[in-house]
Amino acid sequence: MKISSNPYVVLGLFFIALLALNLAGCATKPRPPFERISPEKGMIYGNIRIPGHEVTEIEMRQYGKFYIPPFISPPRVMIYRNGNFVVENLDPGNYYISRFIAKKLIFPLVKDSQSAYQKVFNVQPGELKYLGSFIVTNVKPGFYTQGDFHIRLARHPSERRVLKHMFDVTEGTGWQALIDRRIRSLR
Repeated sequence: MKISSNPYVVLGLFFIALLALNLAGCATKPRPPFERISPEKGMIYGNIRIPGHEVTEIEMRQYGKFYIPPFISPPRVMIYRNGNFVVENLDPGNYYISRFIAKKLIFPLVKDSQSAYQKVFNVQPGELKYLGSFIVTNVKPGFYTQGDFHIRLARHPSERRVLKHMFDVTEGTGWQALIDRRIRSLR
């Protein structure tokens, strides 16, 4: 087999290989949380489930902050197959979840700044903040419009169960000691 010496063909093959490797990485489980940057940084965690669907993305924003990716990006949210999610190394402040996505279904939670303000939660310096376990029901996908759905608090999984999972995935980071302390306080 002869490989082309044309630089454009070689460059094109390089980018295709790079894209394939990147997509293969996206198909695996989420990366583990980053190391804790400073004692002032906080963490948010919780669980969200949609029967028959897997949540693939949660968009979290800091209230009053404007994002222009890739220059200024919203906080990284890691979602696991069991519905657990975690956002680490957050600056103290007010945050809200603007939407979540399950494959091609988009579930907006915020329509404007007034509705965002009603869904704000505060993260204190060094705080582990549990948002809760949620279940989404009565999903009616829209056709070229926003669908309809109901979201409510769920009793399971409990904060303790979510924390035990977070304890496992944060192995070797500075978050593990804080999570362990929080688990012990729930007894």
